[in-house]
Amino acid sequence: MLGIVIGTASVACCYFGVNALYRSRLMADMPTSKLRSAAQGYIEVQGWAQMMPGEPIYAPLSGMPCVWYSYKVEETGDSSGGGRGWTTLESGVSDAIFYLVDQTGKCVIDPDGAEVTPSVKVRWRGNTRRPMIAPKKTSVWSMLFHAGSFRFTECRIHEYDPLYAIGQFTGVGGSEQASIKEATGDLLSLWKRDRGGLLQRFDANRDGQIDLDEWENVRLAAEKQAISNLYESQQHPEINLLKKPADGRTFILSSSSQDHVIAVNRRKAVLGIVGFLGFGLALAWSVKQRFG
Repeated sequence: MLGIVIGTASVACCYFGVNALYRSRLMADMPTSKLRSAAQGYIEVQGWAQMMPGEPIYAPLSGMPCVWYSYKVEETGDSSGGGRGWTTLESGVSDAIFYLVDQTGKCVIDPDGAEVTPSVKVRWRGNTRRPMIAPKKTSVWSMLFHAGSFRFTECRIHEYDPLYAIGQFTGVGGSEQASIKEATGDLLSLWKRDRGGLLQRFDANRDGQIDLDEWENVRLAAEKQAISNLYESQQHPEINLLKKPADGRTFILSSSSQDHVIAVNRRKAVLGIVGFLGFGLALAWSVKQRFG
């Protein structure tokens, strides 16, 4: 059993290290594209985040405006935090779209499926399931002298924060090499995130929901719009979209610089390789002890 545990840990460290090394090489070798001249496909871009027009996005725990957030609410039976485990009561990740802007243009970011490095991450404690007030940052005081049976964690990317991204760059609404099915799917993805606009256009019975018949009208309208857009003679697409590649390749959104993200992944790669070698030696020693 000990050999199985050590062997599993060694394989896990190897995977962790190789994966981190792959990411660091990917980011170091890929050239950074300008949005105005970016070719459709798997690209790397840098700029800053910008909120889209319409309903603003607010982080659920702090109530602060942002372009992206994730949060988690946990509870323990010991308000002093003395050794008992934490149970997750609630968690969520924003799927609202926003802009990445550089000096040459802008593109829409669909964060669904992205590996996000936020600009702000705060963790604090409280006595109620919903915090009365959220700190601007995690302080040393709150880490050393925390109290309360609830723990809150919130990550955010704010408007105008620097943004580094690697993902699938595609056009929606132009005459590029996209099929009608792909263009329709991209339009539906954009429309679904503007719930207010979707209800205003397609909620015929005004019940606040899109039922099956109404959704069929949404799909037909998107398909009609996609066909119209695909056959318009345009030099460039109307909307540029950066999203997770369909083939499962890495989709990265980071408020840290490219150099910082590369350095972090290189450190992870070193730790993974050291762990692999260490557990591998421990496995060899345990086998030798068992079988002589």
